[in-house]
Amino acid sequence: MSKYKDLKPFEKRKQPSFKYPDGREVSGKLLDEVYVDSQDIDDNTKGTVYRNLVQKIQLENGEEVFRFCYYMINLDVTEPNWSFSRFALMVNEEEFKELLNKMNEKGWINTIIEFI
Repeated sequence: MSKYKDLKPFEKRKQPSFKYPDGREVSGKLLDEVYVDSQDIDDNTKGTVYRNLVQKIQLENGEEVFRFCYYMINLDVTEPNWSFSRFALMVNEEEFKELLNKMNEKGWINTIIEFI
């Protein structure tokens, strides 16, 4: 059995809300997401793992947007838990290409180019 619990399915997580620098607040509904982990996770994985996500969100006005975000987990602690980060996503070229390919597979974007 793994030493950590995986993230709840996105349908069961708290729905997104945003506060812009000008004070305006917007909420939305999480429609779908794709992710790639910064490293493979198994029972021997140690240290911090980042789960880089692109989430498809429908705002309350009906507009659909993509949010780039991440969760992180420290597998060196006794009871590791995933935590959402409020900070900007930074991914390397390989991870970004994988996210774009997954977005394309789900029909979120339409491209004839497959990033390898």
